[in-house]
Amino acid sequence: MKSVLILVALGACATTGTSTLDREPHSTGSRVHLDLAVHADAQRLFPAAIDPRLPSADRLAPQILAELGNRASIEVKLCVAPEGRVSSVEVLKSSTLTAFDQSVMADAMSWQFSALPGPANVRTCERATITYLPHG
Repeated sequence: MKSVLILVALGACATTGTSTLDREPHSTGSRVHLDLAVHADAQRLFPAAIDPRLPSADRLAPQILAELGNRASIEVKLCVAPEGRVSSVEVLKSSTLTAFDQSVMADAMSWQFSALPGPANVRTCERATITYLPHG
């Protein structure tokens, strides 16, 4: 399954409106949709996500369908180090299915982003909603 993630960070280019991104799934028929929180006065920089996936959620698809229906969403705070690795994921609003929440957190920690300019000790963090659609 191919998933898509956009990380939005404070940066040099001002934008407004909601940022969303979908990618068609490949073999499993699953989709992941990510909505990023928008702050009217924020400046934003979008580093590129490098092939993010949610394989653990794919394994839970029957349980997700049974307990949450056709959509499972979790709101998280993602932090990325300058070299592009995810340094932390924190649940801000649960999906109400603990197994799904834990799978998203575990999978997101393996995601990679394009490198961000800046000192090695600075993390870029952003609030995001990850929505998983078991039948895309």
